[in-house]
Amino acid sequence: MNAKCLIVDDELTAREGLKMLCEENPLLKVVGVCKNGMEAIDEIRALKPDLVLLDVQMPGINGFEVVANIPEPKPKIIFITAHDQFAIKAFEINAIDYLLKPFSDERFEQAIDKAIELIKLNQSQNFERLIKSTDGSRQDLANLDSNDSERLVIKSDGSVHIIQKMEIRFIEAFDYYVKIHVRNRFYLIRETMKKMEAFLDDRFMRIHKSFIVNRSHIKSMVKHSSTEYEVVLSSSEKLKVSRSKITQLKEWLG
Repeated sequence: MNAKCLIVDDELTAREGLKMLCEENPLLKVVGVCKNGMEAIDEIRALKPDLVLLDVQMPGINGFEVVANIPEPKPKIIFITAHDQFAIKAFEINAIDYLLKPFSDERFEQAIDKAIELIKLNQSQNFERLIKSTDGSRQDLANLDSNDSERLVIKSDGSVHIIQKMEIRFIEAFDYYVKIHVRNRFYLIRETMKKMEAFLDDRFMRIHKSFIVNRSHIKSMVKHSSTEYEVVLSSSEKLKVSRSKITQLKEWLG
């Protein structure tokens, strides 16, 4: 049985090169090639690869955020990057290997051989039985009970997380997902901004088509021109304000 492999890199030449190397190994089957982290999350859920060759630095969602936002059981991960400063973090999240570009064919084969041995071991231990309870389905809001004014219950990473609404710094539209930013992480769920806006209370405001912000996390409002404003959060993040929302936002902030 061939190990299913997914390739993720934002550079076309890197994707093509990795695909060629993988196709030379009869024990690997390339089931997908992704150019960014968003695609990778979707494809990992849909294809359930055994192994992911994952770039670290990508626009939007980086490699570590991909790993944080896929359900258990996670595939084996080999990070492939031109930057050596992330190696310790990679092994802290149990990556199989960390390949630093440019690497030799021999070094690549060593990493792949290690991954294949671990995949075979998992298969021999009936690892498939563990998949039934976490089938890689979409992350979602598990509870939209309007009577619960303080908590948000989210299905994420194969688990259920309960967060306090006031911990939410802001919510960001991200393709057909939303990113709920809480403290030093975010939850990526398949939901609409409209539904999130309706569920939250008057402590939150939709200030832009892409942003809902928590008033208690706003540090200041900055004017760039007569029609361009940003809000600055206590975390130093800056969010753009739609022109149509400027007056309403000023009144909301008092």
